[in-house]
Amino acid sequence: MAVPKDMYFESEVSPDQSGLPLLEYLCLRFKYRTKADWDNLIQKGFITINGNQIDGNCGVIKGDKVVYHMADYKEPFVPTDFKILFEDEEFLLVSKPAGIPIHHTGRIFYNTFTSVIRRKTHLETATPMHRLDRDTGGILLYAKYRETAKRFQKNLDKILLHKYYIAIVKGKFPHLHYDCNFPLGESPTDEIRVRMHHLPDGKPSRTLFKKIGEGDGYTILEAELITGRKHQIRAHLSLLGNPILGDVLYNCNGDYYKKRISLLEEAKERGELAEDVLTDEDYQAVGGKFQMLYAYKTVIQLPYWNSPRIFEANDYPSSMKSLIENGKILI
Repeated sequence: MAVPKDMYFESEVSPDQSGLPLLEYLCLRFKYRTKADWDNLIQKGFITINGNQIDGNCGVIKGDKVVYHMADYKEPFVPTDFKILFEDEEFLLVSKPAGIPIHHTGRIFYNTFTSVIRRKTHLETATPMHRLDRDTGGILLYAKYRETAKRFQKNLDKILLHKYYIAIVKGKFPHLHYDCNFPLGESPTDEIRVRMHHLPDGKPSRTLFKKIGEGDGYTILEAELITGRKHQIRAHLSLLGNPILGDVLYNCNGDYYKKRISLLEEAKERGELAEDVLTDEDYQAVGGKFQMLYAYKTVIQLPYWNSPRIFEANDYPSSMKSLIENGKILI
């Protein structure tokens, strides 16, 4: 969907921020710009408080509406197509394409998947009931209204009974069935802060794997999430020695993830909007341009249904679909 050239980002001053100079508030609240950048934007009139242009040394108070006008706004391209698998008065079940974040990131605000859903369905309060990583496609459940989300969120496991993924991994997976119970957590010693590790004091994490196919140098697995930790399937498979093809974070010691971050930072400093900064050789090393993980099946039991229902989707990225079709299906 076309991104507007002018975007307005609004924030409300909280009680603990009351009394801060505007410039200090902006630096603390929005760390993706430098102090000099914010000062320059204030002087050019791109920052207002309650609709008024103001000096950066002026203090903000609780409840103030601070608006940042970003002119000539640009975002990286993301896929915005989706399919509706089920809809009733309270819920919407959709298939999300790989490559689009559910919520805003440092560079994507307009075309988040939740924003796309809200604009295309005219459901301004549509709320995701669970998450998928940006690079993971597949089935996602939305509540149409915030009241619905609030009412069911604490008992989501009573509604979303089972979640199944297809994962294509590097190498030969040695088990037909495998119950993985590695507790996961972030390591303070890892330079890649977001990467998950097998830690004795990590959060309990359980994934059931079943081999369903194989090909030359890869294995096709079904993964059922028993718990829902950050990067759970990706981390478990990496720890088992079979990282997901195309996963730059958990393949090759994260070297290409670090390279991507470094190149994106360099592009940002040059004022460029870069996205696909890795080379074909880089992608070949990690096993593909796209992460081959897809949430393909879910079992749902809404309170007003007599029995659970199974929903499936198969809008795999083309490279993933090709391996599924060409691989030898075992069961």
